[in-house]
Amino acid sequence: MRWFHKIVCWSQSKRKGSATLEMVSMLPLYILLALLIWQLAIAGLAVVDAQSAMRDALHVAAQTRDEEQAEKDGKAAFGEGKQYQLTKLSVDIKGEEATAKAEIKIPIIFMDDTSPITYEFESTSPLDRELIVGGMGPGGIAGLPFLSGSGDFNLPIKSPTISSGFGTRIHPISGKAKHHNGIDFPKPVGTPIYAAESGIVKKAGPSKGFGNLIVIDHGGGVETWYGHMYSNMIYVREGQTVTKGQNIAGVGSAGGSTGPHLHFEVHINGTPVNPAIYL
Repeated sequence: MRWFHKIVCWSQSKRKGSATLEMVSMLPLYILLALLIWQLAIAGLAVVDAQSAMRDALHVAAQTRDEEQAEKDGKAAFGEGKQYQLTKLSVDIKGEEATAKAEIKIPIIFMDDTSPITYEFESTSPLDRELIVGGMGPGGIAGLPFLSGSGDFNLPIKSPTISSGFGTRIHPISGKAKHHNGIDFPKPVGTPIYAAESGIVKKAGPSKGFGNLIVIDHGGGVETWYGHMYSNMIYVREGQTVTKGQNIAGVGSAGGSTGPHLHFEVHINGTPVNPAIYL
């Protein structure tokens, strides 16, 4: 705290008259308060980044059941060169559940001789249901998963094939490994897209990355997302009630897309999950 003592001494030496006495006396307190706010902001960012890294790691673990790959992707999501450090990220898969543990160290600003603050986090996630792979069948193509879930939702596309599944993949545009939050169904432009379940349209319009996006709220924290349609092929509006199997749009190739397809996601309480489980 030598620097704080120097500030106090400096403020006392600069006192000139009663008019400025109170302001000068309070200056060290203002500086200390600013530093405290800065420290809290850094801690908050560190916690958010650590939780995001764990979430990405659990996504990969749930899809691939590969602990090493999950840890690698989680660390990559956290990144490097920050004021705080991710000192540990581990993933452990036991039975049908994955557990991620993370540790971060946050330095105390302007106090290099003080030990950093250490935070530890732990989160768990169920593994995705096993999918049938490696053959031909309804809704599948050679080498990619069949749609073999619970059947709670209707297929959003008739007689679909899968060009890209849920999980980590090499992004077709950036060329980098990135988690894919849904399933891509390639179809010609204009192919009907159907509501997977009844609900209320939460969004129907432009969205970054998707070009255009339809989000249907099914209640209970469950949403389905439909992306890449052209604006003139969206047949519903926000606030509209739709029924299961209703034609809500036509396939397009808007936004970050390399060809006409439907990008379909299922969200549970704000988190994207593997749609194949529910189809």
